[in-house]
Amino acid sequence: MSESLQPLLQPTVESQYPNQQDPATAPAPAAPPSEASGSSTTTTSISELLRSKLENGNSRRRPAPRGTAAYPRKRANRACQVCRARRTKCDNKKPSCSFCEKVGAKCITSPTDLSSFDPASLAILERLEHLEQLIREKSKEPQTQPQPEPVEDPGYGYGSPAPDLQFGPDLSTVTVETVLAWDVFRGRFDGQLDLRSQMQNGDIGIPESPLTSPVSETIPLINSLELESCNRLLDSFLKKVHIANPILDVDAVLEYVRHACLHGIGWDAQSCLVLLLCALGSIAEAFHDKHESTSLIARRSPSFVLARAFFEAAQKRIGLLLRGGGVLEAQCFFYCGVYLMTIMRPMEAWRYFVQAAAITQGFDFPRKTMTPEMMADPNARKQWAQQESMYWTCFKSELEVRMELSLPGFGLHDLSYPSSFPSPPSDDLEQDSARAWYYYLAEIALRRLANRVLYHLFRNQDKGRFPRIMDMVESTAAFEAQAADWMASLPPILSLYTPEEEDDVLKFVLRGHLLDCYEWMYFPFMAETLNNGRRGAIIDEYTRKGLEMSVERIRKNKPGFYHRHHGAWLMLRTCTRSALILLAARLSGIVQDLIPDGWKEAVLDAIDMLRFWEDEVADARDRRRILSLLMSEVMATT
Repeated sequence: MSESLQPLLQPTVESQYPNQQDPATAPAPAAPPSEASGSSTTTTSISELLRSKLENGNSRRRPAPRGTAAYPRKRANRACQVCRARRTKCDNKKPSCSFCEKVGAKCITSPTDLSSFDPASLAILERLEHLEQLIREKSKEPQTQPQPEPVEDPGYGYGSPAPDLQFGPDLSTVTVETVLAWDVFRGRFDGQLDLRSQMQNGDIGIPESPLTSPVSETIPLINSLELESCNRLLDSFLKKVHIANPILDVDAVLEYVRHACLHGIGWDAQSCLVLLLCALGSIAEAFHDKHESTSLIARRSPSFVLARAFFEAAQKRIGLLLRGGGVLEAQCFFYCGVYLMTIMRPMEAWRYFVQAAAITQGFDFPRKTMTPEMMADPNARKQWAQQESMYWTCFKSELEVRMELSLPGFGLHDLSYPSSFPSPPSDDLEQDSARAWYYYLAEIALRRLANRVLYHLFRNQDKGRFPRIMDMVESTAAFEAQAADWMASLPPILSLYTPEEEDDVLKFVLRGHLLDCYEWMYFPFMAETLNNGRRGAIIDEYTRKGLEMSVERIRKNKPGFYHRHHGAWLMLRTCTRSALILLAARLSGIVQDLIPDGWKEAVLDAIDMLRFWEDEVADARDRRRILSLLMSEVMATT
């Protein structure tokens, strides 16, 4: 199996970092011309300066005693005590320097021979001298002097984001609410920008849970599980949910189910996981299933009532798992989040994803490497693979929801990630499991590209503006090439060159994530053009591409408009954002020549999508009304 995964892993990693290694292990590349001040000229001058410093240092170097050969020797600082106290340069004139002679001070020089210092002390002294020099130079600068443009750290380039970045509210840069606040809408929707308040009116008309209703005794399945019924629900879960995140040991789960059916539901992590899998299996839908006229009709069906009973039974046990810190506990918290995302409650889901991610912070694999002994032990390899996959799954799930809700990270990684890909649980996966792992690794590779695009977008924006938009052109072209390389590296079983109408849910999700990357690449150009009238051949080209991607986003997501899964709410948000961008372009009146054909049909399709979900999802109801209002205004002016 390791050889069969190689065609996916190797090309994908190479395509993300063209002509270089993964940034976690590679030496820092030089920043591209558009990102580093002074382009190649600056790089050359820095190199010459460093060479000059080394040559000058060597010319003054005296023989070093044993143990200090790694450090260049420095002559003593001959500045007098008065000049050193003033932190000014001393001309060393004898018997008295010029300043002391001028003010009548006693000029005292106390030389210190640094060659007798040990290497560590020398390193500290050199660092202190460098800091003093920076302070002196800073004090000489006029207060009115403009601050220089920050020089981009060349160690990251277009690679992984810096792990210590603090983005704060900038995580909302690409949300629906960001677009609603654009100048083109003239503040009309400022009162509706608080997404969390919009979502507080959810669960309208949802039936009461059987566990808290008088009919709870009519659901004996919860208290006394039947093996046949559980196996049916588990099979539904594995075919429709597990394929998107193949993080479970299926053999172990089958044993958990068998034990729960024979001995009853306990109060341990295994029983909690069985209840959650049954809940998800009860409401899981096939991608091309037929759907009701509205989502709320499905929520009132017996399968959802049963799923809610399973979930609430699991909730009675979830608190007990806080004492543990293993993979099984993390899986339980993660699947609580998956269930809540599936029933369109993202805020609650995010809290469970955070808890699952917090548990994974205690895993071994981020801090250690596999030893040869562990590689030879099948159980150790399986445990390692479970930790890796759980870590990655929690990371990407928590980040996706947090970004859309504009929430803080609470110490979890914002946009950084482990340098390695998770390992498959074994070398001999069957065909369906192998395909699921191909998808899983492909999605992670695309997530890494998306994070680089977002990092680049965040660092170039200033209060919603992109003042250095022309500096982003070269990097955008590089991201386009990386996205094309990723698509070309996919194995035939997941190729996106096939007709879209033949897509299953895995290809459908991959296409959606790829569209995320493209829309984020072009977002700054659209924002600058529509809000600030920035035009020009290059800006126009990327704005046009962005508007075309907005139409493509809605068109390619249309087959999944009514499919319920744990990413459905995120799909509603991205399609709504695309529709708003198209309406903003039409209302701006300055880019009529850039608006693509089919924009009107795309907006109407997005409105129909939101109408299907609006009785269940409060923010979908509000955003549908905004789209309908704007669309009616556009139609009235044509």
